[in-house]
Amino acid sequence: LVYPPPSEADTLPFHSSEDLGSRELGEPLADLTLKPGDLLYLPRGYVHQARTVSSEPSLHMTVSIARRHTWRDLLELGLRGAIEAAAADDVAWRRSLPREYLSYMGAVHSDSADRRRVAFERTAHRLLSQLLTSLPLDAACDQFVCSNLMHERLPPFPANADSAKLEAAELTPRCAIRLRTRHIARLAIEGDAAVLYHHVENTRVYRELAEPASVAFAMEALPALDRILSAYPKYVTVGKLPLETDAQKLDVASALVEAKLVFVKQPVNSER
Repeated sequence: LVYPPPSEADTLPFHSSEDLGSRELGEPLADLTLKPGDLLYLPRGYVHQARTVSSEPSLHMTVSIARRHTWRDLLELGLRGAIEAAAADDVAWRRSLPREYLSYMGAVHSDSADRRRVAFERTAHRLLSQLLTSLPLDAACDQFVCSNLMHERLPPFPANADSAKLEAAELTPRCAIRLRTRHIARLAIEGDAAVLYHHVENTRVYRELAEPASVAFAMEALPALDRILSAYPKYVTVGKLPLETDAQKLDVASALVEAKLVFVKQPVNSER
């Protein structure tokens, strides 16, 4: 039996509900019979009540997805970063609160006509409006993926035919590399470092690693990392990476190979 969300507050919820009784559920939307191997998708917040149609044992598994992958979660992270950036750039964010604000702000003063309330609210609104025009959405998306998705994903499973491509007998500028999958790694800029977060080292235990796995590079490697990330699913010749010396190119490629983020293709014998 499938039921709609019990209330507006239960539509697309952030947390699973407790078991609900028949009075809370009302009339079902659908009465469906699933066969072995069937999959039923329910939008988040919809309720299902499973029962068998015979006396034989039956087992089903419920998997919840995307509860912590919402606009609220992304913007919460983005606003936190915007506030930190604003406080670093604008002294107004670093000023102390008015000395007497407790005497005119708060629930007990909500009906007060004190002029200081107007000034206090005007200042808060002005500061908040700055955030909406300077919200670092790109950085927020990168950090959101790096700190959550890359930390929680299952590790990649290479097919037998691909296992040999994860190592290079000898990595040279003529070798070519490409990402194992499109979203195996995500680039984030952290201070003076370009950091690639990935899920290669994850286990099958949820967040067993204390921190998401990552590989840090000097900012000079950023053009090469951009080239490799944007080239997928094509291979990129190591010697053609946009860095000044072969040693720098090999350093970047070697770090990616060591982290098992890329497949390696050996050069053919003939000159290209």
